[in-house]
Amino acid sequence: MPPPPAKEKPIILLENTRVEGDWATLDWLSSQNENAQFESSHKHRLRRSAIEVFSAPEAFVSAVVVGLTMGIISVTSDASTHFVASIRNGICLNHFWLRKDLCCAGLAEDCEGYYTWGEFFAGRGNRGVYYTEFFFYVFFSTVISTVASFVCKCYSPYGSGGGIIEVKTIVSGHHAKRYLGGWTVMTKIFACCLSTGSGIQVGKEGPFVHIGACIGGLWSNLFPSYRSEGKKRELICTGSAGGVAVAFGAPIGGVIFALEELSSTYNFKVIMASLICGMVGVLFQGKMDIWQTGRIVQFSVNYRHAWHFFELPLFGALGIFCGLLGSVFIKFNLAIQRFRRPRVKNWRVTEVCILGLVSALFNFFTPYSRGPLLDLLSDLFQDCVPNSTLEICQGGQLAIMAKLILCAFVKLPLWAYAVGCFLPSGVLVPSLTIGGLFGRAFGMFLSALQQTYSDSFLFTECVDQYFCVAPGLYAIVGASAMLTGVTRMTICLAVIMFELTGNVDYLVPVIIGILFAKWTCDAIGVEGAYEIAIEENKLPFLDPKKEFNHDSIAEDVYKGKEFMVLTGKNCTVAGINELLAKKAVHGFPVLSNLEDKVLLGYVTARGMAQALQKEHTTRLGGVDNDTVLRFSKITPADPLAPEEVNLSHLVDSSMLHVEPSCPVSRLLYLFKSVGSRHIMVSQSSHFEGFISKKDLLAFMRDVEHEEHMEEKELIALRAAQKKSAKKKRRGAHRHHV
Repeated sequence: MPPPPAKEKPIILLENTRVEGDWATLDWLSSQNENAQFESSHKHRLRRSAIEVFSAPEAFVSAVVVGLTMGIISVTSDASTHFVASIRNGICLNHFWLRKDLCCAGLAEDCEGYYTWGEFFAGRGNRGVYYTEFFFYVFFSTVISTVASFVCKCYSPYGSGGGIIEVKTIVSGHHAKRYLGGWTVMTKIFACCLSTGSGIQVGKEGPFVHIGACIGGLWSNLFPSYRSEGKKRELICTGSAGGVAVAFGAPIGGVIFALEELSSTYNFKVIMASLICGMVGVLFQGKMDIWQTGRIVQFSVNYRHAWHFFELPLFGALGIFCGLLGSVFIKFNLAIQRFRRPRVKNWRVTEVCILGLVSALFNFFTPYSRGPLLDLLSDLFQDCVPNSTLEICQGGQLAIMAKLILCAFVKLPLWAYAVGCFLPSGVLVPSLTIGGLFGRAFGMFLSALQQTYSDSFLFTECVDQYFCVAPGLYAIVGASAMLTGVTRMTICLAVIMFELTGNVDYLVPVIIGILFAKWTCDAIGVEGAYEIAIEENKLPFLDPKKEFNHDSIAEDVYKGKEFMVLTGKNCTVAGINELLAKKAVHGFPVLSNLEDKVLLGYVTARGMAQALQKEHTTRLGGVDNDTVLRFSKITPADPLAPEEVNLSHLVDSSMLHVEPSCPVSRLLYLFKSVGSRHIMVSQSSHFEGFISKKDLLAFMRDVEHEEHMEEKELIALRAAQKKSAKKKRRGAHRHHV
């Protein structure tokens, strides 16, 4: 006799409890349990099964696949970016995809195959060449930047921005819907090629971190051991490290970047996977040789002489200046972001169009600015040898210094405004370029000073050396110090600069510049660009270096909040649906009853939904909204309840507990070290409340904000008091006279 048909519409809201919105918190403890269960079930399979054969080298294979993918994307992106940048100036008639230097390779002077747009339309030697070049340069730059922003708007808004702060938040244990999806990565790649080639002061390195994270997240779906959320983040972190590696040609720098900026814990597997990923990507780049250098290093430098000890204080002084300049940029950009947010929300593409137009106008008339930023950065690092064809080596030293400083001051405000616009934008290469411009100018000034006063005691180490100071070295130091001033990167930046230049001899000056820039920024008290962006966007990122030095306790965090709880017995599906209709939550604390409030544990809404679905398909009569649920293990089943479902096995009774008097500093330590999603607060086993990671972050932000507001109000009060005292003194002086 067949069983009676199951009841209709058993569960309504419980089926949708998996979706909590963006930036939902991952429970690392639950993820570790999933990994342990997967490995345990894997061990009991046959040794020669296909799954085991492919799972054994899974970490190595996944790193190689992600690295190879990033190498292909990098080579394609670099070629596309150079084509987009060169098309603004002219075209190679025989091979339209080649930029000018490749089109005219081997030709010392005349190049018949390459035409600027002025020469193409007006003819070579015609008066209208200059004006035609100006029109097409501005036209193409504006259109390209507008298309980049429009593509982001139409296909994936997540494709805009840099992406580093979001990737940091995801790796730290949070979800973001579609942020690492296929449409996002395709949009990011295409729009990044357009934005970096349009002439707007943005870089590709930040977007490449996001692209690498997307590639790692997408490939993780094909490897069984990476399907849990915790393991998936290992491959996401690996892909991000590979993105840095291929962007700078620095595989070791990518590994250290992942450790210093992304990962909150030391994981040897992630380190090895990141190294393999970066090496594969960079080796593929070197094989394709997109830079036409014959070597992997992007900016190979080899100066005619080494640095001298008398230059060490000068490197430090340059680091201090660039640290100050980086702090100024952060403040300037923060003011622009706060001004922009409420005003251009519905005009983001128009804003980018205007920015592209303005940037093109300044780039056309500003020295050294018509080409891509990476080409300018490469020239800044080079030494001016006799008969050099570099533009920055043509002319007198005073004129070149003036042009370098002018170029830096023009690019600085354009860069400050571009960061945060609705298109892919990174701060790394613009930081390096502007710091390199100031550093090169400073180095040329010192070189001229040494040549003029070569007999001075300051230059005793330069005996028999007419060219004693290398301006290119100061460009490297200035670039490194500027990037430290903006992002607070230190160790990974030193390694990246070493791998960029391919010369360990200049590592000491770079480290000195970085350290002095870091100390200067710390003394000023301005946080890095990433930390400020996280605070401004209110992302739930818990910095491993975060400290909280206030006398707050756990009770202050949840004071005044109401909690949705379940009791150990007499709960119904309809009652839980009613709670979920009010607010989508991850789960509920389970209490013995509402009078005693003895804490039994915690149950997730997703676990309940899956268990009830299973019960509905296997239970005679199914499950409906009137079904009674039991969560208590010690409470006997009610014989009068005809449809009771025992879900006590879902209750997690091993959660962390603290008392209401627990200091917030200790709570912070627990969240950082254990990785729990939330912590229960109880007094003698009686429930008082619970605190999530987001609750703690919001509380600390509010306390710190109030503290800063109090300091500002105190300063304003003191200023008003001083002003009032001055008026009284002036009045007394007049009365006396």
